[in-house]
This record gives sequence, structure tokens and C-alpha cells, in this order.
Amino acid sequence: MSAVLEVDGLTRRFGGLVAVDGLGFSVASGEIVGLVGPNGAGKSTVLNVLSGVVRPDAGSIAFLGKSIIGRAPDRIARLGVARTFQPARSFASLTCHDSVLTSLAFGRKRLWGRVARDEADRLLDRVGLGRALDSLPGQLAYIDHKRLELARALALQPELLLLDEWLAGFNPAELEGGIGLIRSLGEQGIAVLLVEHVLETIQALCHRCLVMNTGRLIASGLPAEVLAEPEVVRAYLGEEGDA
Repeated sequence: MSAVLEVDGLTRRFGGLVAVDGLGFSVASGEIVGLVGPNGAGKSTVLNVLSGVVRPDAGSIAFLGKSIIGRAPDRIARLGVARTFQPARSFASLTCHDSVLTSLAFGRKRLWGRVARDEADRLLDRVGLGRALDSLPGQLAYIDHKRLELARALALQPELLLLDEWLAGFNPAELEGGIGLIRSLGEQGIAVLLVEHVLETIQALCHRCLVMNTGRLIASGLPAEVLAEPEVVRAYLGEEGDA
């Protein structure tokens, strides 16, 4: 598998706090990689840097072989990097269908008209919102907000998908369906970097696991092996939450 994302020496400081400290990793086409760690580890900061929300202080980020450092978030999205946020964000005045249409209009292929409407229908059905095409975000349950945000992200036709705790809050039945959906995205060839706290989900879904603590990468490899390492166990003892 070819590398979609290559990160080397990534560093981000907030005043005297080093939120991300010399981080290096890669994600290949079709690979699902879990990014985990206790409270304050720096995981969400990593996604913010990769998507252009904040700029790194040092290091390199190559997407499909080209640097994306310094590019605005909308430019990075049009190159093929899509993400979800924690918490989910929606356009309050747009129906689910119109919200996805907006993403299709400004995505990589800029779809319009009947083609775009059909694709919006298909994406909403794929994430489990086919029943809510004409619903406004205020009418949606918490989990459906997440489904809508994922549909909007997929409408950008990404090569790399960044998921910030997208599976958080799912009940067991919903979680099984959500895992299957993300797995199908990897099978489609999309590279996925997934921030998640439920370690059983990481083990069930991810090809590899990256573990951060206080901004540093402390372990990387197969989920079952990495999550059993003593340093990783110590990092997780008694800690919950996210950075």
C-alpha cells in the first residue's frame, strides 16, 4: 500500500505547553489507523494540525507526496483531506440533504444538479440517514448529527479521512454498524486516521495503533500488542478524556 500521509517531527506548542512533540507516522491507502492516548495526550491537536486548523511549529506533513503545511483548511479539504469534529458541527438552517449537497458543490469534483442530488441521497443512505433527507439538524438525535457530519465529509471525496471520536456515544448495535461502515471505507481505499477512546473498538477495527502521551508517540504497531505494552498501560491507568 502506498503512503497517503507522511508525518515527521511534527511539533505544536501553546505557550509553554508542548501539545505535540516530534511526532512521526504514516498512513497508507486503505489503512485504518487508531490514534489513542489519555487526557492531554495531544490527539485532537494532531487532527487540527493535519487539517490546517492550526499550524505546526516544526516538522513536515506530506499528503500524497506534497507538503500541506501552511495551506488553509478549505484548500487541504479540496486536496482530499476530510474530517469530523468532536462535537459534531452542522448548518442549522440546512436540511440533511442540502447540507450534503453543499459539500458536494465545493468538494473535489464539484457536483451539481441531478448527479449531486443522487449522490447526496446515496451518501445519506450509506451513513444511515436515508430516512432523514428533509430533516433539519435541530430535529436529529445526537448520533444522527454524527452520521450527517460523516456524510458531509465523504461528499468531499477524500483520500484521507480524519475521525475525531466519531464512534463515541454509539450503543452496542449502533457501534457494530459504525465499525462496519468505517471498515468499508478502508476497503474502498480511503486512508482513515481515527481518534478513539474505546480500546475494544480500536482492536476490532484498526490495522495499526498509535499511542500518544503528553504529546509524544510512546508506542506503535498491532493494536493487541501495543495496548498491552507496560508504558501504554501505565499511561491509561485512571485516566479518561481527550486532548
